[in-house]
Amino acid sequence: MNKQALRWEIHCNDAGFSQVPAGSNYPVIPEEHPPAYAETVGTGRTLQEFQVVYITAGKGFFSCPAFEKREVSAGDVMLLFPGIRHAYHPVRGVGWHEYWVGFSGAHAYRLWKNGILRPEDPLHHIGLNHEVMADYEQIVRLCRQQTPGFQVRLGALVLQLLAHIHSIQTISRTDAGQSELVYQARTVMEQHLDREISVEEIASALGVGYTRLLSIFRDYTGLTPYQYYLQMRIHRAKELLHNTELSIKEVSARMNFENQYYFSRLFKKKTGYTPSQWRAGAVSSGEV
Repeated sequence: MNKQALRWEIHCNDAGFSQVPAGSNYPVIPEEHPPAYAETVGTGRTLQEFQVVYITAGKGFFSCPAFEKREVSAGDVMLLFPGIRHAYHPVRGVGWHEYWVGFSGAHAYRLWKNGILRPEDPLHHIGLNHEVMADYEQIVRLCRQQTPGFQVRLGALVLQLLAHIHSIQTISRTDAGQSELVYQARTVMEQHLDREISVEEIASALGVGYTRLLSIFRDYTGLTPYQYYLQMRIHRAKELLHNTELSIKEVSARMNFENQYYFSRLFKKKTGYTPSQWRAGAVSSGEV
């Protein structure tokens, strides 16, 4: 692993795809794995890295400290953690198809610490998702080709894979009624981008309690309603800075911010640029 890849704090160690036919031993070709792997994969082992294993056909079993034994089948993802014992294998008479990727780094451990990756919740059903399969295919292909800069790109692809899995889980936890409530809340926010509106007022307009709106918004978007509302107001301010000749003071007044100085501080906090820096960059690059 080169020093540049290590500085990104998440790096891919290994990845692959395997088809295990019905009636085959597991793993099919033990020589392609570390010496102790074949003896321990079905009975229990620990790793020095994180792994994400995705089953796309067939069925088998998975056990870990979170549960004694659980059936897995097509569409299931198994999250494996360094130092935590686990075991998995396909049903011999059925077999399975599996993708896997192993990764490590300080950022991976932060995802664990922050509760994004949770060893007490290591098994997830995401279905046969084409985006996730495309992520794996790209990772495996890049591992084989090893084009210049491939290690940094692999780390980014691992994060993309984890983000896709997390997004699918979030959507699956949100029922149609909750999705509609978020959509209605966003509509109310859009109607009040040029003046301050409180979360309590939004909840009242929708006929729901503040606590319920807060909980659903966090589950669905990862943000509080107010954080989401601020993002929408800043995006509208960016459009005004790009598409009009209004001064920064006039944009601040149009969006009904407290004053120009508060607007400028908030804009920089949310975008990393002052309004004047952003306007100059957007005009030169054509971005919005």
